[in-house]
Amino acid sequence: MRNFGLAFAASFWFGLVGSAIAADMPLKAPAYQAPPAVYSWSGCYVGANVGGAWSHQSVGVSVPPISDQAPASASLDSSSVTGGPHAGCNWQFSPSWVLGIEGDWSFTSLDGTGSAPNLLRSGVPLNGGITFGSDTKWLASVRGRLGWVAMPNILLYATGGVAWNRTDYSGSDVLNGGCPNCGITSFSNTQTGWVAGVGGEWAPWSNNWIFRLEYLHYAFSGVSSTPPRPGFPAAPPTFVWSDLNIDEVRAGLSFKF
Repeated sequence: MRNFGLAFAASFWFGLVGSAIAADMPLKAPAYQAPPAVYSWSGCYVGANVGGAWSHQSVGVSVPPISDQAPASASLDSSSVTGGPHAGCNWQFSPSWVLGIEGDWSFTSLDGTGSAPNLLRSGVPLNGGITFGSDTKWLASVRGRLGWVAMPNILLYATGGVAWNRTDYSGSDVLNGGCPNCGITSFSNTQTGWVAGVGGEWAPWSNNWIFRLEYLHYAFSGVSSTPPRPGFPAAPPTFVWSDLNIDEVRAGLSFKF
């Protein structure tokens, strides 16, 4: 019994000492884990886009009353594939807002044509005819962008700025007997207008690659031309193309530096 008591006392004593030593030992801190990086939209980028565009423009022709020729008109509607490069820079000035600027250039082939009969003001038809044409070759713009960060790697934005286009115009007004009893015009025109739209961008891997989908509306002022009519100099035709409106939807891929 005495030996059992000594053994129990020794166990109890060593247990207390062990607990005290363990209590005095420093605890090991858990390994540090850095928080996941938040994607930043700040930086400059280059990319390319491809899509489709649709144009609408009205055109008409009129002549001095001396000719007794009735005015005529047509609608020049066209569609085309578009594509080209873009480049810009963004600044994320708060967790939810991004300010940027972008420039782009797109080829197009918005080739609209129309025709109309040649009539006297009384409605009596004349021999000959009237044709109209417009062909937009390219579009370019410099735009500001204001974006809202819907998710760390998803940006929704509105955009707008100045735009340019190159369009070839043509028209002919042929009366009885043909030329020289006709007025024919053909010219190229580079115009300045405006553009506005909306879009969204997505960085699926939260790295340098960014996908986008964008809608833009362009507007340009109309043009006119009054070519001579050698066979009837007193009655030259005046062609008037109204404002040119173009809508474009495109997808793109950018690389951010």
